[in-house]
Amino acid sequence: MKTRWKLLGAVALIGILSIPVCWLTPKGPKIDAEAIRAAASSYDARVIRDQWGVPHIFGKTDADASFGYGYAHAEDDWKHIQESLIGARGMSAQYKGKASAPQDYLFDLFKVREAVDAKYLTELKPKTRSIIKAYVDAVNLYAVEHPDEVLPGVMPITEKDVVAGYTWMTPFFYRLDGKLEELFTAENKPAVSPWQQTSSLNLPEAVRGSNGFAIAPSRSTDGHTRLIVNSHQPMKGLYAWYEGHLVSEEGLNLAGAGFPGTPILAQGVTPNLGWTHTVNQPDLVDVYALDVDDEKKPKRYKLDGEWQDFEITKSKFRVKLFGPFSLPITRDVLWSQHGPVLSTPTGHYAIRFAGLGEVTAVQQWYEMSKAQNMDEWRGALEQNGVLSFNIIYADKVGNIGEIYNAKMPKRIEGPDWDKVLPGDQSKLIWKDFRKVSELPQLWNPDCGWVFSANATPFNITDAACNNQRSDFSETYGVEKRITNRSRRALTLFENDSSISEQELLRYRADTKYDPRSLLMQMVVELAAVQSDDPLIQEAQDVLRNWDGDTRKESRGAALAVITGTRALGYEYIETEGDPLEMLKKTASELKERYGRIDPEWGEINRIQHGDVDMALDGAPDVLRAIYADRDGISKTGKMNAFAGDTHIMYADWDEAGTLALKSIHQYGAATTDETSPHYNDQVPLFAKGEYKAMPMTLDEVLPYATRDYRPGQ
Repeated sequence: MKTRWKLLGAVALIGILSIPVCWLTPKGPKIDAEAIRAAASSYDARVIRDQWGVPHIFGKTDADASFGYGYAHAEDDWKHIQESLIGARGMSAQYKGKASAPQDYLFDLFKVREAVDAKYLTELKPKTRSIIKAYVDAVNLYAVEHPDEVLPGVMPITEKDVVAGYTWMTPFFYRLDGKLEELFTAENKPAVSPWQQTSSLNLPEAVRGSNGFAIAPSRSTDGHTRLIVNSHQPMKGLYAWYEGHLVSEEGLNLAGAGFPGTPILAQGVTPNLGWTHTVNQPDLVDVYALDVDDEKKPKRYKLDGEWQDFEITKSKFRVKLFGPFSLPITRDVLWSQHGPVLSTPTGHYAIRFAGLGEVTAVQQWYEMSKAQNMDEWRGALEQNGVLSFNIIYADKVGNIGEIYNAKMPKRIEGPDWDKVLPGDQSKLIWKDFRKVSELPQLWNPDCGWVFSANATPFNITDAACNNQRSDFSETYGVEKRITNRSRRALTLFENDSSISEQELLRYRADTKYDPRSLLMQMVVELAAVQSDDPLIQEAQDVLRNWDGDTRKESRGAALAVITGTRALGYEYIETEGDPLEMLKKTASELKERYGRIDPEWGEINRIQHGDVDMALDGAPDVLRAIYADRDGISKTGKMNAFAGDTHIMYADWDEAGTLALKSIHQYGAATTDETSPHYNDQVPLFAKGEYKAMPMTLDEVLPYATRDYRPGQ
């Protein structure tokens, strides 16, 4: 027996020794713990956790506040900060395996590192660089103090890693990958979009929502100005909101939310003003079909009748194998005058898109948070570093507004820019971008209110005050979509000439489908189908009696919503299955689980996190937006929410300009730490549609302090 084990050991050793040395994953840079601690000691950040565990950061400088925020966020969600860093280096495949290799190749193809190296010192101001460095110093400190949580080879983080994260990811918020989808094969399609990070379900359509409302004094019952911040994101993962509050003696005082790996909050409220984002989808991407000299190994492409040399460099990344081993990969990277080039089974295509090499998004958001009034805030927008998003704005003196924000290419009129373009015409290679002043926007409309719900920007207030589509170039590619949420908002607000606080909060959480919505149209059509099947007939009776409401008590919502999402997708915009077949499938499963096909919606529509399991109002594309696993009924009989309403803020400035601010998070401050009391302590409030107060000054925070500490000191 001993001889056999010795023989097996010798064979194993020979096998290990035969693995090429280059397959051993590099250890990464050495961590200088003392230098990291010394850097951290230069900051003076006071972190006060309130009764909900929300971090309120107080510092003398903005950098102090950023340092405290970085450390607090690392305490609550180190897992995703680390994961965001891996992606920001183009190293996902080294840690996650071959499925992530396409996105690492795209990272190199888009020359993210090169752009950041070239522009970090020239396009980012010293103040911006100081908050980035402070955040980096905080994250590195946390890693030194908690080495067991750190993956090998990841730390230390650098300032350029943070900026690269913005440069790499922001184009995917407007679905760059979706625009290029037809160029990818099933094997090389990158799962990099924020909308593909909703859950293990990989549902790219499921959270492309968000709502924002601003009400001017002229439209409110009491002369107040009000803002609803209601951006829809995944409830878990890299793109789940993290709530924080940053204050400095340099004028920073912002409560809001950000993402892992970012040193600032992307949206929120200050004592003077506030804003929120909703996703838009302007045409910011162009694809060009190239005529090349060799289909298999091209070196040149034709432009204006002349052959041009490709710029050819290398993409180098590693793919995880097992244990300490990873496979080094090297691939050619081709660039034409248009931009990066994808070689596919159907040809060679150049890509040109807004945000290629853009590094100033972090700076723009930072300066938006420092603005003291509307002029300063709008001045920050002029940088055009934030590539997309509708933005809703309100402030303490009664200004409101909405802008269809985009880094909009300045294209020539005539060509169909929505289609693949000929790559041999230099006139189609745009060089410049539209001024922010040329984008669709409304500031202080006479109607006294604006909103955004991911629909056309030409229908965001009373009809008399809207912009006209004909006033803007077709080269913008502005979407024409009208969501159910936009229909309901218009129905509710247009018919209310004087909106109270209670009405605004009720409208924000409205649970109904408009009769003109695609779901209700499907319901009407299904109810009219002739069928001899008793189960179908029973289901039709339920649909005929359903009023389109998705309150917990509704007895028709389960059948209608599950059928609708199965047939039309989570946003009711794509055909994914035959509606009649999906109706029968859903009715059958409901009857099997509940003994009836019309159980109360709240029995099925749930928020489950740790040991909390609660009923929810709402559904996909209603103003109380809840996206839950439509096939949960098949698995467990319940649908767990994974996206939609998440972090919400309600800002109210009275006639004197004094702010009252409330907020809610779908889970809590520490959503990845099951041992924390703040893992899911906000779920009961969230499920009931209630809010918690958000204090904005040190004196207001201190009575609720549960922890008070200074990281690095």
